Amino acid sequence: MEGSSRRSLDAARARLDELTMPPPPGIRMRSHYPVDLGRLADDLEAVGDLLSREPAIRRALADPGTPGSARSGLAARLFDAKVSAAALDILQVVATGRWARPLDLQRAVSELGVEVLLAQAQREGVLDDVEDELFRFGRILNRTPELSLALSDPAAPWPAKRELVATLLDSRAKAVTTRLVQRAVAERYYGDLEHRLEQLTVIAAARRNRLVAVVRTAVPLAGDQIFRLRTAISRYFGRDVQLQVDVDPAVLGGVVVRVGDEVVDGSVLRRLTDARRRLHR
Repeated sequence: MEGSSRRSLDAARARLDELTMPPPPGIRMRSHYPVDLGRLADDLEAVGDLLSREPAIRRALADPGTPGSARSGLAARLFDAKVSAAALDILQVVATGRWARPLDLQRAVSELGVEVLLAQAQREGVLDDVEDELFRFGRILNRTPELSLALSDPAAPWPAKRELVATLLDSRAKAVTTRLVQRAVAERYYGDLEHRLEQLTVIAAARRNRLVAVVRTAVPLAGDQIFRLRTAISRYFGRDVQLQVDVDPAVLGGVVVRVGDEVVDGSVLRRLTDARRRLHR
């Protein structure tokens, strides 16, 4: 999502923050709702599903030839009394945005639903757990091709995949984690499921102004090693860093660290590969 669509999503996200973040102590904000985050997440998910099924509606809400006020009015007529006040507020902001294509509007509603679920986890004090569980489930998919195929197969019915996720994560993960994984499975337009789960961990970290550093190592790291590595990476990037450690015997030794698109490969495998390349020159 780029250009006007990204700016429109940022505006909707800013409004979502206004509605869901508690006001500072002693400050009463007229725009602040006593928001039920569970209801808001349900509403945005339902509208996202509707937009997926009804391309004519998403085209009408994203039509650049129609004034924003008219599109906001259309959103009110479509969803008033069907969703919460907070959800309608957000949807009207979405409708007034300028979207490069209608699908961007649909994806924006989905992204906002993710933000609400993560806000719920943060309010409940389990955001760190949710972030870690999303990462771990992505690693399980990476090492279990049969499971990855079962959840990604477009021919498999959605209810069966939803139930499979619930069965796998029941009592092993937070309810928010299960719901986020189910949404990632349902939203096929994001492409690779593992990549989408990794995106979700980055979004979760961003709620606390953190970067995510994915660390691959041949053996588990001790607590002091993790502390020193986090400190060094945080100092390098100038921001707090959340480490996600993936034990991968293929690394052989050392560590491989990835932060976004930047990779620092200090593994034995990398050094062996470089040595082999120099021998063949």
